[in-house]
Amino acid sequence: MVHPINYHTSNVFTSFVEHRALQMNRKLKSLFLGWLSHYVLVQVAILLAYIIEYMEPLPNYVRTTPWEYFVRHTFHEADSLVLIFTLLFIELNFQFLFKKSRLILFVVPCILVGGLSLITLYYLNLYRFENGNIPFDVILYVAGYAFLYSLIRDYFDTIRHKKNIQRQQYKSELDSLKAHLNPHFLFNSLNYLYGTALTEKATHTADGIDKLSELMRYTISGIHENFVPLESELKFIEQYLSIQLARLPEKDNIKIDIQISSSVKGHQIAPLILFPFIENAFKYGISMDEDCFVNTKIEVTVTSLLMEISNSIINLPITTEGNNTGIKNTVKRLELLYAGKYKLKQISDGREYKTSLTLTLTP
Repeated sequence: MVHPINYHTSNVFTSFVEHRALQMNRKLKSLFLGWLSHYVLVQVAILLAYIIEYMEPLPNYVRTTPWEYFVRHTFHEADSLVLIFTLLFIELNFQFLFKKSRLILFVVPCILVGGLSLITLYYLNLYRFENGNIPFDVILYVAGYAFLYSLIRDYFDTIRHKKNIQRQQYKSELDSLKAHLNPHFLFNSLNYLYGTALTEKATHTADGIDKLSELMRYTISGIHENFVPLESELKFIEQYLSIQLARLPEKDNIKIDIQISSSVKGHQIAPLILFPFIENAFKYGISMDEDCFVNTKIEVTVTSLLMEISNSIINLPITTEGNNTGIKNTVKRLELLYAGKYKLKQISDGREYKTSLTLTLTP
């Protein structure tokens, strides 16, 4: 059977570029703020150390006030530039190369950071090398500091990330309460319609109502969990697709191809994280007159999930523009729940829209 699918394709390429630009801006902002806060903390630590030393009894002619020391050290000495570049190398190392699962391999870029710091010291502080003495121990000191700094940063980032997830979860629950009618009323109504359909021997209608009831139950219960069994999520998607197939007429111009394969058990996934991409395809891509298609493929391996959706692009009425809120919210959830563990690509050539989403799964 064949069915249509189109994505609210207004400004598709622009949305993709904006998404990439947004990700890059976030990365650059995180890099700058991380480097700046690190630099300020180190400068404060240096100043405090000098203040403590300043309190020791010393001859007046060797004394400089803490303020004079701060100005000279920050704005006049080459050491400050060395510190700026070294902390920048350390921040770049953490932002782009740190992987908690590969700590042993992470030692290599840390040593590289130490080497870059030594080179910077050489070019900005040549007087220290006048006697041909090269302080190679700087490499080890900086490498050790970069490694320790990355571990501490990752610890605090993890705590902050968990708090963001909790806030997002609370917001989702509140939004659900505001946006939905009383679930008991809805389920009681569906049960009534289901019983009526059976009494009238409308088995197809009863089956559709039963599936719709399960979809609603999963949607309402899923918002209270950060992760659910992958099997439950795939079953939900299959039920949604079966309802779509049942409601669409069998016409030659509508083509739908669905492939869902998963032989791996025990994985967890964020609830309804795949659904918006599939829902938008049916919501904005169905046409009873034009030739159209939608291909949906979900493949689960031992460590990851790959979802690929492609659909024909159909001209849509203006009233459908701006209905990309669901996708934008889903991307935010991906950033929160799968930071660094997902790849999302959305491209269009004007005739076909493609979405590819890869998730690293957790047991």
